[in-house]
Formats: sequence, C-alpha cells, structure tokens
Amino acid sequence: MNAETTTETRLKKLDIRRIEQQLAIELYHSMKSALPETSVLTDVSLEKQSLHDRIYFAARHENNFVGVISIASTNLHNIHIEFLVVNHPDLLQTVGTRLLLAVENFCHENGYSSLTVETLFSKQNDLTEDPIFYYLYSKAGYKPLIEISLDTNQIKLLLQKILGLNDFTFIDLTHSLSADVPHWGVDVGFKYNARYIQTPESAGQVRFRVQRLEMSAGIGTHLDAPSHCFENGQAVAAIPLQSLISPCRVIDVSAKAHETYSVTEEDIALFEEEFGTIPRGAFVIIYTGWDQRWNQPEKYRNEKIFPNVSVEAARLLLSRGITGLGIDTLSPDAFGSSFPVHELILGAGKYIIENVANANQLDPADGYVFALPMKISDGTEAPMRLIGMKRKRTLA
Repeated sequence: MNAETTTETRLKKLDIRRIEQQLAIELYHSMKSALPETSVLTDVSLEKQSLHDRIYFAARHENNFVGVISIASTNLHNIHIEFLVVNHPDLLQTVGTRLLLAVENFCHENGYSSLTVETLFSKQNDLTEDPIFYYLYSKAGYKPLIEISLDTNQIKLLLQKILGLNDFTFIDLTHSLSADVPHWGVDVGFKYNARYIQTPESAGQVRFRVQRLEMSAGIGTHLDAPSHCFENGQAVAAIPLQSLISPCRVIDVSAKAHETYSVTEEDIALFEEEFGTIPRGAFVIIYTGWDQRWNQPEKYRNEKIFPNVSVEAARLLLSRGITGLGIDTLSPDAFGSSFPVHELILGAGKYIIENVANANQLDPADGYVFALPMKISDGTEAPMRLIGMKRKRTLA
C-alpha cells in the first residue's frame, strides 16, 4: 500500500477488529520499524511486560493492516493505552481516531470510566504544536494530567479522558402513542380516556388527572420477545439488560427502498464493505425511510404493504451474532408470508423491534441503543421507549 493510497483511506472503510497477542506484537514491530520514531504514539517495553491479559485491536483496510493498539486494565475503572502504531505517518489522525473509538466502545461496554495514555513531545515545541497530541488526543478529548521532564530533550505527558454520557447526544427512536397511530387492524389500536378526580385525602385541594389505557401490546414502537412465536422462548421480562443495552448498527436502504422492497444479503455486504463487519452483540436497525409516513396512518399502513427483510438477510445477520433486529415498518416480514424472519430471529433467542423512529439520525456504525420495553411478566410483546446514543464527535 503506497503513501497516496493510505492518505486517502476513509475512516468508514476501515474494519476494526480484536486480534490475538502474537499478531498484535508482529504488527507492532513491523509498523514501528518502518516509521520515524515520532510516529509511534505510545511505546512500552514489550519485553518487560506480561502481556497475557492485554487486549489488542487492529485496523484493516481491504487486506492490509494499517494500525494496532494495545490496552490493559490498571484498576476496576481505568484502561491504559500501552501502544498505538500505524503503518504510515499520514494515518495518525484517521486510523488513530478509529482505534481510539474502538477502545472507548470497549470501555463503555465493560464498565470502565476513564482512559489514560502517555505521549512524548519536544521541549522546544509548544504542546499545541505537537501533531500527535493536538491532532489526535486533544481532539479525542484527552487532557494533560501529569508532566515529567526527561533527561533528554523530551517531556513525557500522561493524558486522561473521563468517559461519560456527556460524550453522546441522545436520540428518541420511539413514536408517540395516540388514538390514531398506525396499527395492524381492528381492535389492536391505542385508546385512552382521562379525567380529573379528587381524593378524600386531598380535602378538595388537589385534583389528579388519571388515565385509562386500552391497547394491544404490539402497538407503536414495541418489542417482540422470543415467546411471541415460541412457547418456551424468553418472555419480555426475562430478556437480560446486557442484550437490551448494546452497540447499534444502522443499515440504510432508504435510497432504493419501495413498498415491496426486501432487504438482501447484498445490502448487508455493501454496509460491511463501507463500515466494517457487524460486531457480535450489536443491535441492527434497518432504515427504509418508511417512518416518514408515521403521521399519515393510512399511508404508513398502506394496506399492509411495506419494505421488509429477506430470509437470507436475516440468516446473515444472525450469523454475525446480533442481539436483535429493528425496522421502521410494521414488521420485518412481508404481510401474507408465513413470517419466516420472526421465526428465524425469535427462534434464535433474539428480539425484534418494530416501528422504529428516527434511525437515520444515528451514526451508522458508532452508536448505542437502550431498548426499554414495559417489563411485563410472561409478556410476548411490549410497548417501549427506544433510545439511541450518538457520539458528539464524528469519525470524519
């Protein structure tokens, strides 16, 4: 891979994956030996470290590894970045940023609240002139914590980043419920009445507006549990939180979707070519653009004709180890079919979320979802609040 090709590498084309120790160390040495010393972002003495408990991620573009990062837990709350190298100096920002994001995702998923890293810069230069710090760590939100003057002409700087919800923007992926929302048909809609009452205890001073709800469990943005189709499947209340709070991938087919469009294996392959392989444990949303019809119930219902997901695509998604499948229509299955996608997804112990809103506002490959269904014992379906998280800083 020549310099011109590497400098034009697009972030979203990179495949970030966890790798084994032997490959990580081989990549480290090969990349480091080919670079100027200033291009090695963080260096540790590999020979002095016990590396059996280290975790490594690599960035690959097409068939070439272009970067590698090593991390280790220093305590229950902190992850330390031990080294990060790329195979060309011009990739410090692009590949380095994606590897740092992979580490942040690991921290969020495993309960770590901070990251630390060491870097060196010259005593002759102002810190903001240092390309490694300013163009990578500073933009990624790292702050100087400890500065140590070395005997040489360099300064060692310990940087820290505190992780938290302030790093994200929240997106409501839920449609509001009202009496005229789209639904499957007769007696499965949403009804409620409300009135103000006074209680004896309030002595006439306070009135409470109470509401009575009448609805199908499968109304609006809602979750289908495995028990929806399988008697021995998990009910809504039994789905573990770690499956309901997960990384998210959004496959956008809105540019070509029409009322009878069925998402194909090729759609998934095109997504993965652009954004990398869908990771295990991710929740996948199919965005068709159909949610734009929500406030026009008849048009949304469309005599039960709407974009859906093919059986082949569902099988491919299951092979990736997804936690569940979401779509912005009434169902991932075409009406009139034998509901094979429901059978596949729910039969594998995963869940389905239908009538997803605003999925196009999420990052296609760098978001999270909180799927919060009503905790109904023995429930096979449940209305829910679906919340997405989008990182405030972009990958570009």
